[in-house]
Amino acid sequence: MKLSNLEAALQKRRFRAFEIRIDGESIVVRHPEHVLLAENKTTAIIDVTERIHILDVDQISKVAILRRGATSAKS
Repeated sequence: MKLSNLEAALQKRRFRAFEIRIDGESIVVRHPEHVLLAENKTTAIIDVTERIHILDVDQISKVAILRRGATSAKS
């Protein structure tokens, strides 16, 4: 996965929730302010409802935009 895919999902003008896949786990991002990229953009901090994920961007295997009204498994 390229950093540009994650940045594109975060910067969409009409934001849509998306899912990040890493090591078989899915993390649903429902708002762009829930993701913080470290200054060097190699680390992402993702704040979801009951958990904070800190991960290397290189570990992300996929970023998938969710269809409107679609629900996905929470992590």
